[in-house]
Amino acid sequence: MFQRSLKTDLFALGVLALTIFLAASLLSYDPADPPSKLVYPERAETLNACGRYGALTSAMLLTGIGIGAYYLVLSLAVLDAALLMRREVTDPWLRTLGWLISLVGLTALAAMVAPQFSSGPVIGSGGYLGAAAGGLLEMNFARLGGAILAASLVLGGLMLASEYLVVRAARFFFIAPARGL
Repeated sequence: MFQRSLKTDLFALGVLALTIFLAASLLSYDPADPPSKLVYPERAETLNACGRYGALTSAMLLTGIGIGAYYLVLSLAVLDAALLMRREVTDPWLRTLGWLISLVGLTALAAMVAPQFSSGPVIGSGGYLGAAAGGLLEMNFARLGGAILAASLVLGGLMLASEYLVVRAARFFFIAPARGL
């Protein structure tokens, strides 16, 4: 029988509510929603599914971390699934550090490789974080070297955050079928 923890269950339900709110806010993002000044004339009413706060949250996330906002929602969903299945999260500070490293790498890679792939913010697909990290990488390592380093940050961060799940997944999807051939 599972040992229930009220604190963990309540935290998991809070993370679930936050995940659903962020997903609905991001999926119904409209650049013309207030408080945005991207569209003229300014719209008076908000069309975001989560109202004014959903529009504000999605605009801030997309401006700050760009495509990383969707990565945040996906990561929160995975964390919540683990918590609801009562899996212990070992070394939460190390996992968080790994996730932050992968977020920086992902936003930098998005800003460097596909800057026009953006649903709204003027700054680009990686948001301000991606623009800063991508600019720093390009300045010191040129475009190709910066992209390689950004991809390495994504993979290294994911390995720290997921207990080497990336390596096990690669083994499952690539090495095992190759042996069958």
